[in-house]
Amino acid sequence: MSQHTIIGLGVKWADSFGEWEVQTDHEDINGLLQLRWAYRNDWTEWDFRLGDTTATIRKKWKDDPGLWEISALGKTVTARTTWRGDFRSWRLDDGKHSFTWKSRYSNILEEWELRESSSGSFSVYTYYKGDPRDWVVMDELDQDVSFAMRLAMIFLTIYHSTPKV
Repeated sequence: MSQHTIIGLGVKWADSFGEWEVQTDHEDINGLLQLRWAYRNDWTEWDFRLGDTTATIRKKWKDDPGLWEISALGKTVTARTTWRGDFRSWRLDDGKHSFTWKSRYSNILEEWELRESSSGSFSVYTYYKGDPRDWVVMDELDQDVSFAMRLAMIFLTIYHSTPKV
């Protein structure tokens, strides 16, 4: 898995944000991010698959939208809002790295970026302005940053920047 980089995501169906196709830098390797309980319209748990790599994403507590856990390849990232009730800024920690992930602009959720990192840069933004169905991922992080951390930033972006339909 580590040899492939996620470069973008797009909704699988134009009328739903619960299932995403994941593109990598290798045209034959693609993945899927989807609601675990889509039939219940439950947005608290997600599954990810890319080749042989799987990941789980879930709210730590069903009634706390400001605390998520993202687990992949033996690493777990804890993601919590920087300020209670503000879903535009997150503190991410995987035991080795601690990052601030936030929307670049406070009133437009179409561009997110890693703040103040000595481990490189990472950003996620819409492919077309005003259209949250397709996203570009720019990953220039050091190799020692976990895949779970990268996935956490991607997930928080699409989850908090798209409608729940």
